[in-house]
Amino acid sequence: MTRRLLMSMTLAGLALAAGAPQAAAHIQVDPSTAAPDDAVKFEVLVPNERSQGTTKVELAVPAGVIPFSYADTPGWNRSLTTNKDGSVRSIVWKGRLREDGFADFSFLASTPPKEGDLAWKAIQTYDDGKKVRWIEPPGGENPAAVTAVSKQYPRQNAGGEGTDGSSGGDPATTTTASADSGSSDDSDSTARWLAAAACEIGSRAPRAANFADTSSEAGRAEVRT
Repeated sequence: MTRRLLMSMTLAGLALAAGAPQAAAHIQVDPSTAAPDDAVKFEVLVPNERSQGTTKVELAVPAGVIPFSYADTPGWNRSLTTNKDGSVRSIVWKGRLREDGFADFSFLASTPPKEGDLAWKAIQTYDDGKKVRWIEPPGGENPAAVTAVSKQYPRQNAGGEGTDGSSGGDPATTTTASADSGSSDDSDSTARWLAAAACEIGSRAPRAANFADTSSEAGRAEVRT
């Protein structure tokens, strides 16, 4: 009796599991955390969750985010929509995603200087014309992906757009100091050379004059060449 009861309960559970809808796979944007005023590589993961294939993905760019470089995804075309001021309003990818496939898009963008949450609202269009709008807050049926921007998170500096604060001193100052040091040595050498030359200037003045003229002409010829 007990064995038959357990078997019946197991079969009932399997039947419920088979009839239950699969968990929805949401559009994801990584990273979920970022530093303010930083160049970040964002990756957009788009799974296909219907029997029809995805043909278009439109991602709205949050205010303050400035995309500046985009990766090419095989089989997909990319276009941009812009605001009146020329800033990027949305990124649009068009292609064909199979029923059991997913697409991965990536781009580089600067984060806003202020802390806060970035909501990545997106519209996923299928080949039957149906659109799924990922625009709801976290916990909703179709939530938008969110990136939290805070100073507590490390900087990524993707693409080397930032500056490195570990440099050892001001190059201009260092160069000036070296030049001043070398200038003192050069002055002493020049003074000694002039003193030695003064001893012979009387007897070799004509030849020295001819050398100066020849050197000047060679210098001018070198510049022309």
